[in-house]
Amino acid sequence: MFFAVLLNFLFVMGVLALNGLPLRNGLWDFAFFTTMGILFLWISSPPPFLSFNIPGSLRIIIGSSIGALLFMVVYFRLMESQGFFEQVSNLTNALISVNNRSGADVVENALLENISVDYVLDMMRSIMLRGGSLLTCIIIFFASRQISLGLTRLSRRERGMPVFMTFMVHPQVIWILSLSLLTIVLLRATGLETPEIILWNVFVICVMMYLAQGLGILQSFLARPSTSPFLRLLFIVVFCFLLFSPVLNTVLFVGIALLGIAENWVNFRVPKTNGPPSTPEAQ
Repeated sequence: MFFAVLLNFLFVMGVLALNGLPLRNGLWDFAFFTTMGILFLWISSPPPFLSFNIPGSLRIIIGSSIGALLFMVVYFRLMESQGFFEQVSNLTNALISVNNRSGADVVENALLENISVDYVLDMMRSIMLRGGSLLTCIIIFFASRQISLGLTRLSRRERGMPVFMTFMVHPQVIWILSLSLLTIVLLRATGLETPEIILWNVFVICVMMYLAQGLGILQSFLARPSTSPFLRLLFIVVFCFLLFSPVLNTVLFVGIALLGIAENWVNFRVPKTNGPPSTPEAQ
């Protein structure tokens, strides 16, 4: 861990030195990556005296929340720089130019031409505050943890259980999800931004938890002995196709999250039994 922190420090300082920038400009970047490394260590394999008996999924949420707060500090400092403004301006102009050359319809061209750099920056700020940075940290920590566990199992030649197989969301979380969404709608009408931002992040956490539960339902279905190999293969092919389709992947994720929410009322992981149910006379 200390070796990784040292490499991060040398990398940040080296980039700043090559670009002729003051070394103090990299302190926030160094603090961010160091904190993310420490959080990842706490999430993936915490020492017994630091685990506090907190489940791994909850450690990911706590670590991602801390990382998202620090990420927003670094991100907003970056947004204030002139170089970042110029980069966004160049990308916006390039997008408009490519769209004009592609022969898009008049309405789409008119909409793009009215997009300014300030509008793009405001949209980026709004998305990052309302769960974008938190979602990014959750994905980074989860993917890094799974890669680490996969490499560990591979080196030990162990076969692990599918990651979401036994994951279950507490039944009361559905009330948090519902109340946060309802309150967001009400706050949008009143214009109170700070509580709305907090509730958006709560809503994103709840959705991610139900998405994991929905994936657990699918993994449980595929792991059943009654599921034929052809059906497993067909499911994997269709899933990969939807996952890499720009619009259909959103529908896929929403559907999986709704499947996880539905398990509050229907237990999808109980395998169906063949034959008539048992009766006291038959026992």
